[in-house]
Amino acid sequence: MKVETIFFNENEGTGLTTYLLDSSNEMANALVRPAVLIFPGGGYMMCSDREAEPIAMAYAAEGYHAFVLRYSVGKTATWEEAFADANHAMKMIDDNSESWGIDTERLAVVGFSAGGHLACSLATMGEIRPGAAVLGYPCILAEMGNLLNKAVPGLDQQVDEKTPPVFVFTTFDDQLVPVRNTTALLQALEKGGVPFEAHVFYSGVHGLSLAKSHTSSGFSGNVSHNVAKWFELSVAFLKEIFGDFQADRSFHDFPVDNSDGPYGLDHSLGSLWENQHCRQVLLNYLPMLDDEKVRNQASGVSVRTIISYAEELLTKEQTAMLEHELRQVRRS
Repeated sequence: MKVETIFFNENEGTGLTTYLLDSSNEMANALVRPAVLIFPGGGYMMCSDREAEPIAMAYAAEGYHAFVLRYSVGKTATWEEAFADANHAMKMIDDNSESWGIDTERLAVVGFSAGGHLACSLATMGEIRPGAAVLGYPCILAEMGNLLNKAVPGLDQQVDEKTPPVFVFTTFDDQLVPVRNTTALLQALEKGGVPFEAHVFYSGVHGLSLAKSHTSSGFSGNVSHNVAKWFELSVAFLKEIFGDFQADRSFHDFPVDNSDGPYGLDHSLGSLWENQHCRQVLLNYLPMLDDEKVRNQASGVSVRTIISYAEELLTKEQTAMLEHELRQVRRS
């Protein structure tokens, strides 16, 4: 994983942190990945660590590249400055999408509380719109400016035909950001014909993050097994919008051919292993097959299949040489 912070303004601490997953031939179906751009909450006064890296790590574990934006905050910072940071982050991801291995059509914004307001701002007014938005207990209404100590737009008034599908969760008894923020957004989305999925959980304090113990800061109120379901639900939502990683290959793509012709990569490992000369050829190229447990697990599949599912074991040239040497072995 490549973790790097690209500062917009180092003095103010604003910048984009990348969590880019490594490429591997063993994961050939994930050389280009979907991504999430995360906006921590903090009332536009701070960016919460509890809603930053832990969220990025959770989505990374699902195969997504992740980014965390620490945007302009504080008493003197305006919403316009934070929104400019958000637009800049989107453009930076778009400009680097090829080298970072990102499918820009599958880029979602994820935001919490005030960060949810900023994420939703991109979804409704951004220069580059995301493909989906995931919002946790978001500030939506203009009246929230009283809490945030700065003027903010009411995003229920900004929904348009370009607004992407939205996933939103909150709790009924959130005392800091009332549930009417979510319901107002849902009404606007419905009116605008924008697809959405919404979960209003029965109970939970504001700022739950993943609602798990490791993001709780030690407070029992920040742990809720019920609300914690939001993350799995959000991943299912994104897969419904973006699709999943392609996984349609089968071991049967390379059928076993144990015919009486020359030995080769299409023979099963088990049949080749019975011939001592083939056995030695295999061990010269694939020494891990000396482990009986490994061998037993793959005895019924072809050697070509084994190599295809572990492409870093042999180069194309080595694979060709292995097949050539197997074909030279005479049947006993």
